[in-house]
Amino acid sequence: MAKDQAATPTTLRPRGQGGQNRPAAGRAAPPADAAPKARFDPVKFFREVRVEGRKVTWTSWRETWVTSVMVGIMVVLTSLFFFLVDAGFSFVTSQLFKLGQIGS
Repeated sequence: MAKDQAATPTTLRPRGQGGQNRPAAGRAAPPADAAPKARFDPVKFFREVRVEGRKVTWTSWRETWVTSVMVGIMVVLTSLFFFLVDAGFSFVTSQLFKLGQIGS
């Protein structure tokens, strides 16, 4: 609570068991002033979808192509990096095992 907000008795919850006012398990309590649920209108839904689709700023083919190429390059670079790290760990591990066999 912020410094400038005072805790009033109406904002504090009473202590106690806490379960008296909960709805039965599995059922949610309906909101106090819930309006009746409107029926689904598919025509209105698709009309709104078209309106929202027109608001979208679509990328150009060139921008899409450049971005795809950049993603491909990053995938190749990342795979090379992890290949080299894995090869390095493999080499170090094999050298440690060879070192351990010498003493046996």
